[in-house]
Amino acid sequence: MSTTWKDIVKDWEKVPVEAYKFLFSQAKDRYDEFMSESESITNKAITLTTITVAAISGFVSYKFTASPNKGFVVLLTFLFLGDLFCLGKLLFPKRITQRGSPPNEIFIDYLDNNELEEDDKTKLVYYHELKRYQENMDMMEKRNSVRHWFYGIALCLTIIATVITAGIILSTIYHP
Repeated sequence: MSTTWKDIVKDWEKVPVEAYKFLFSQAKDRYDEFMSESESITNKAITLTTITVAAISGFVSYKFTASPNKGFVVLLTFLFLGDLFCLGKLLFPKRITQRGSPPNEIFIDYLDNNELEEDDKTKLVYYHELKRYQENMDMMEKRNSVRHWFYGIALCLTIIATVITAGIILSTIYHP
């Protein structure tokens, strides 16, 4: 059974404001790590795409100048298509959770409640924003793990396709 947010914070009003401030700064730092990781995956995918396009160009120019083995052509075609599919999953616009929160989502309906003291209102804002941070981090962690999986496949396919393409091209140079 997983821990719910209500299991973590049973009495939000008993948590001191200073603790909320510390928790908030830690949540922000952690969320920034998830966002940086997502950006890093995208940047690595751009590099792999460049390598893949160069390998495809080499393969296509080789195909027009030589008569390659049809088995290698079929193999490389599938490798390149699989690679481009994975890279497309990494590069095309992805749904990400933006940094920060818009005021209309942070502002809580009952902040204008006169029965709450100023300290409680501050705690309430921190509590709800920490909850949002946690939900966003959970979502980004799942998305990044899927993206890592696609990146790993794309990396392997890029290496294999590039090595095979280079091998075929070099074999025609040294063994015409």
